Amino acid sequence: MPDDRTNNRFEITLPDDWVDQSMYIFNGPEVGGIQHNLTLVIDQSVEDNDLDRFATERLDAVLSVTPNMELLKKEVKALANGNQVCDAVVKWIPVDGKIIFQKRVYMILGGRGYTFLANFTKQTMKTIGLQVEQMINSFRPEAS
Repeated sequence: MPDDRTNNRFEITLPDDWVDQSMYIFNGPEVGGIQHNLTLVIDQSVEDNDLDRFATERLDAVLSVTPNMELLKKEVKALANGNQVCDAVVKWIPVDGKIIFQKRVYMILGGRGYTFLANFTKQTMKTIGLQVEQMINSFRPEAS
């Protein structure tokens, strides 16, 4: 039986004019009215390896189209595993009126860009947020 903690590995041949925009969603517990998950979006080819610029472009895009979203924190730092990341936290109130905190972690490794997204309440940022941090720290992409 396969290990549930690893992703489903597969191969697919795409025509030249198709682009792989893979996204993975890892479901966590439902707490405080929020179904927690960790989403990983992969940009297959990043031409500019400037991590701050990579993160800023993506943050600006989401902030410009999401009403009532506020950037609370953005910093470049090294994770315990040595990977450099840009760690950001945004806050917004969706239509249901609950305050949501979203952790957005950006990483560039081997010419690929990785964006991790996870939503929290103020309380779960301190509990489930630690699990999410551990999962991101455990991230090791396979060599292409």
